Amino acid sequence: MEITKKYAFDNSAYTSLTDTGYSEGIVYPSDLGAYASVQYHTPELPFGTTASIGYGQGKVDGQSGNTTGVTASNSLEEYSLVTKPIDGLTLSASYYEGKDYDDGLTTEEALEEGGAWGVKYAYGNATLGYGRSYIAPETTTATRGAGTSTAEHYKNTGISVGYAVNDDLSVSYTREKSDVSYQTSATASNDIKMDSVQIAYSMGGATLSLARADYDNAGYAQDVDVTETVLAVAFAF
Repeated sequence: MEITKKYAFDNSAYTSLTDTGYSEGIVYPSDLGAYASVQYHTPELPFGTTASIGYGQGKVDGQSGNTTGVTASNSLEEYSLVTKPIDGLTLSASYYEGKDYDDGLTTEEALEEGGAWGVKYAYGNATLGYGRSYIAPETTTATRGAGTSTAEHYKNTGISVGYAVNDDLSVSYTREKSDVSYQTSATASNDIKMDSVQIAYSMGGATLSLARADYDNAGYAQDVDVTETVLAVAFAF
């Protein structure tokens, strides 16, 4: 189970394309999926509330799923809370912070931290979502000296609308925007934007999905624009 809520706003009919399609370069908060972790998730509490906590160490995957090893990297603590105070409304939030690997070095000026929150409201066949996520990367004495090219923080904003036309047909529109702020304020920055329109149709045990996405300033580079179309078929057995 994921603890991060960076996509808690998303109502895409197919999937979050910034997570699985063209690599547009948006920098999202880290999560325990990249760590060997131990997690605890509470049972459902009043108002549909659940809480999660996790701790992870860096890992190296071997050729066998049974062989893993800890690397000399920072660890991560992550927390989240989800609650449903009224019918149709879901509120989600997560936060994490890096923990310094005790390697004897004193170059770290600030460890990585970040988080996300999202709001979803379902009314009838329509669901509207809005959310934000943040990340402040680790800063070292070396990166602090390279302020003109080093990010101080990233802020991502998402809005998503999904509509179930009937039991078999769903459509959605999603927009994501990522802003980057550099350590030197005079450094020009370019925001990444993504607009996605998706449709999914179920036929018995098969689901046919079509998604189109337009990206502006991919990789935070000016005028690097991309269009992506994804056709997917999934079967349930």
